[in-house]
Amino acid sequence: MNDFAVSDMNPSFIGIGRLELLQSFESRPNQAIGLPGDMPVLMCPVAASDADCFAMKEGRGNFGFGTIQLRQGLVQSIRVQVNDVQIYWLADMTDPEVWAAIDKWRKAKEALVQFNVRGQPGEPGHSVFLKPGVPQGTYRNEQFRNGPAPSAQHIWDGMATLAQTGILEQQAESDIEGVPLRRVFVNLLLTERFKPCVDVNEMVEKPVHVQPVFGQGIVY
Repeated sequence: MNDFAVSDMNPSFIGIGRLELLQSFESRPNQAIGLPGDMPVLMCPVAASDADCFAMKEGRGNFGFGTIQLRQGLVQSIRVQVNDVQIYWLADMTDPEVWAAIDKWRKAKEALVQFNVRGQPGEPGHSVFLKPGVPQGTYRNEQFRNGPAPSAQHIWDGMATLAQTGILEQQAESDIEGVPLRRVFVNLLLTERFKPCVDVNEMVEKPVHVQPVFGQGIVY
C-alpha cells in the first residue's frame, strides 16, 4: 500500500495520513520483523521537495500522544519526532479505529510508521519506515476515548482549519531535549469515520509548505 493523498482545501493543501494493516503490504520492510500482520501502519505523505527531511539513517526519536481542544471537540494528536523533524497526525479523540491502533501498538511496545516520499517528476517515489517505541501504561487522554462522538463533518472541518492555520508548526516544541526543530509536518488522519467527509476524486499530490516560526504556547 503506497497511497499518497492530500486534501485540496483552497488556499492551501493539507496532508492526509492513513492507517493500513501490515498484512496489506505486498512486501514487508525489515522494520516489520516480529510484528503481527494485523499491526496498523501509520502512514504519512511526503512531497518530493521535502524528501531531504526523511533521509533518516540514524538518530534520536520520540513517539507520543497529546490532546488539543477545539470548538468542535477534542482532537488527539499523534506525534513522531526523528532528530529535528516532527510530524503530527490529527484524529478525533473518540475514534475507535485510532484507539484500536494505539492498543495494538501499546501491546507490541512498538509502532510502525511509513513515510511515503513522492518522487520528482518522472522518478519513482520511495518509502521510509520507522519502528519507534510506544509509551506504556495509561495515557492521560485515555479518559476521553469513550466520550460522546462529535459530528464527523464538524470535527473534520475543525481539524482541517487547525492544520491550515499553521499554528501547530508555529508553536511546536521539540520532544527531544537539546534538539531544536527544523521542520514540522501536520496531517489529518483519514479513518473510515471520515471518508464521507473527503472527496477522493479531488485529492492532489503536493502538501502545503508552511515555514514554521517556532515558539511556545500550545497546550497538549
